[in-house]
Amino acid sequence: MRRIALTAALVAASPALAQAPQPRASAGTAPAPEQTVVVTGQRLADFRRALAECLARHCPTNEDVDATLTLAEAQFVSGDYEEARRTVRASIHRNHGQAASFPEPVSDLYRADTRVERHLGRDREAVLSVYQILGALRAGLPQEDHRHFTARLEIFEYLISTGQPERAQRELRQLQDAARAAGREDVAALAELRRLMLEYRIAPYGSAKRRLIELSRSTDPGRWQLAYGARALLIRIYGSEGNQEGANALIAEMARDNDAPRMLLFQPVYHLVQQMNAYADDARQREVLSQGLMTDNLTERLVGPMDRQWIDVGFWVQPDGHVDDLQILRHGTGGTDWSPPLLRAIQGRLYSRADRATYRLERYTYTSELHNEGTTGSHIAARSPRARVEYLDLMANPPADPERPAQPGQSTPPDHAGENRPTPT
Repeated sequence: MRRIALTAALVAASPALAQAPQPRASAGTAPAPEQTVVVTGQRLADFRRALAECLARHCPTNEDVDATLTLAEAQFVSGDYEEARRTVRASIHRNHGQAASFPEPVSDLYRADTRVERHLGRDREAVLSVYQILGALRAGLPQEDHRHFTARLEIFEYLISTGQPERAQRELRQLQDAARAAGREDVAALAELRRLMLEYRIAPYGSAKRRLIELSRSTDPGRWQLAYGARALLIRIYGSEGNQEGANALIAEMARDNDAPRMLLFQPVYHLVQQMNAYADDARQREVLSQGLMTDNLTERLVGPMDRQWIDVGFWVQPDGHVDDLQILRHGTGGTDWSPPLLRAIQGRLYSRADRATYRLERYTYTSELHNEGTTGSHIAARSPRARVEYLDLMANPPADPERPAQPGQSTPPDHAGENRPTPT
């Protein structure tokens, strides 16, 4: 089955992004060779027609899912999140009972739904779908393998992003147990690294940092992934602590391994500032009172709209790991006033070194939780005042070996829940 946008690899579907810009050469470095961003040439109408034709001939679930996700990908990238959601959820309604026969396609539907729901702020729907990713796989694949491990990691990442560290720790323990039972020590090592980073977040002066230092010094060839991942996490920790000397030493050590994947090592902390027009809010409050409506939790209820507030950011990562030529390539119609703190943080990133510059293309969506209980006193949906940014890599590619999960040293998306924190790798 084809892996696409909202499940693994999201490809930009805009002619405006057909060619990545050339990087400016940093001091002492030559310009990087030209890189091209692949785009889809078909129109949304073509994708809709392909799905309609598939359904008209009663195509099997795997073909339905492929056509659905192709259409949903194009809708999402074009900024029509609600339409992408309707497309995915219609397919879930048609195929949720087919998980026993088509576990991977059905799990991909839930994975896509999780990501769209998060970008829309529909957190309750997202949490149901993220657990269904693993549930669909279990229905048709009772023996745990790399697909189940990936699903467990997705649950962990969701719990972290929604501030549930205790449940996240339980998921990691279950992942470690399942990986060891399957003879996958590499996956167990990945879970250990994430557990240590989570412990460090909770207790910075505890034992987690000492354990990472111990792992980073390992010379055991069979544990190189664990050592490499520990060094990457320590670079982030040292950067947050202002220990530039320690970070630089590890960066120089890691730079000698040219075969390792390029990783995000450090990003400055940023905060999303939600600006409110006090005079406008006072006027709206008077209007509400004059109409005799309920006024409890008024501040929360009067949060401004967050529809179509997204940006596609493109930038070059120079060989020395610094960001260059950062640009907003496209944005939604809802405005970009929220983005300057995020852009400054991206500009200040440091990636692992490489022989040549590489280009990155990323989607960021400004959103907040959408709910209705305890805010409006009715079934009218309202936004939480706690804004956040959702992230999606627009140039991600499936692993070359689908039977192997990501290595412990491989980078994961930044944490953008109001402020960024070191992300477990």
